[in-house]
Amino acid sequence: MADNSHVPEIQLSYDDMDARMTIARIAATLDSQHFGESGHILRTMMTAADINLGRATNKAANETVKEVADLMRMRQYHGKSGYGPNSKVFRHKANNQHMVERLKDHVNGQEHRIYTDISNNGYNYSQAFEYGLLSKNYPAHHPFEDAANHLGLSHVNGGNFENYADEAIKKGFS
Repeated sequence: MADNSHVPEIQLSYDDMDARMTIARIAATLDSQHFGESGHILRTMMTAADINLGRATNKAANETVKEVADLMRMRQYHGKSGYGPNSKVFRHKANNQHMVERLKDHVNGQEHRIYTDISNNGYNYSQAFEYGLLSKNYPAHHPFEDAANHLGLSHVNGGNFENYADEAIKKGFS
């Protein structure tokens, strides 16, 4: 059985449940204290922020897919990889010529998982491309790691995704 425990992927997600619950409690308090339309306005702002946050996440995921795909294309066809258009392995449909085509944003609610599901005999080939193979003298190319670093996704604060999320929330409450 093939070991696919190291399939490279980039995850983008957000959890706004705590914020939504806090806003709902504040809005309910405003309603119970007869502050006019304030509760309704606050709930509307939270909904707008939530919609904008979803759009910001989609935008960041699309940029990430594009960046990883560009790095894969750039790195998979050079001579050092051994998998150029004239090599025997290149002609195998399951290998890297289709790796970019199989790179997808797999969405589940508020979570985006970006990975490629290309496999050869049950082995996800993208992990060999990302991390290399010592046994076959196949170098690591790191398209996922480099894309995450370039887009600032690996930084806790200040990355593109976090900036998009902050901007989305601000727009919702403005």
